[in-house]
Amino acid sequence: MAVTVGILHQSGGGKTTSIVVNPDGKCLYLKEGHPNKATEYNAMNPETTIIINADMKNLPFPLDNKWIEGTNLFTTSNIERISSLLNKINEGTKIKSVFIDTLNGLMLDKEMLDSKRLTFDKWYDFAKDIYELISICNRFRKDLIIYFGGHVTLYTDIDGSESKCLVSNGKKLEKIKLESKLPIVLFGSVERGIQGDNNYFFETQANRSTGKTPLGMFNDFKIVNSLKLVDDTIRNYYQI
Repeated sequence: MAVTVGILHQSGGGKTTSIVVNPDGKCLYLKEGHPNKATEYNAMNPETTIIINADMKNLPFPLDNKWIEGTNLFTTSNIERISSLLNKINEGTKIKSVFIDTLNGLMLDKEMLDSKRLTFDKWYDFAKDIYELISICNRFRKDLIIYFGGHVTLYTDIDGSESKCLVSNGKKLEKIKLESKLPIVLFGSVERGIQGDNNYFFETQANRSTGKTPLGMFNDFKIVNSLKLVDDTIRNYYQI
């Protein structure tokens, strides 16, 4: 089966940018002279990676000739179109990684654009569509990794403490906790500098959150927010 991964944090936390961050924490698109500017491109491979821009807004890095609409970049929040695209990807062998940015883009557009028609049955269908999307991805070919970006909120856990989790729309999805369908959930973490010189990380285990990774997959609690680093680690762990 495929590997599904949650990449969760608030807006501006480095989720999408992680696509173009090297495992050493450097980014190709930073200005010349910046200490974190990459000397060569060693991030997610545009030849084997697809970005599904469900938020339907400009990405936080230049597209150059690496990310081309209709080739390895698709801008849509239509769940049926995304499901069809994912099925085609699964049938092939070239694409190894997919980043859906974000799950909240899918949920929010569905709710806001259909709000006047969301009866009880429609809400059920809405929850079912999101749940099925993740469930289907889990059944794809074993060398495919599908990343779900998502925004976070606080919930009260069983001992009365507040913890972070994925924002979901509707009571059914809130009860399900979509993270339960994902074997890996990474939460973004930002160490803020005085003048905006922030450092961005992923947390690999729960920290008052629904974060989790398989036993022994990561040695460190905090890792650089590089999707390439995460991707390589997952492939090495599962030998795919």
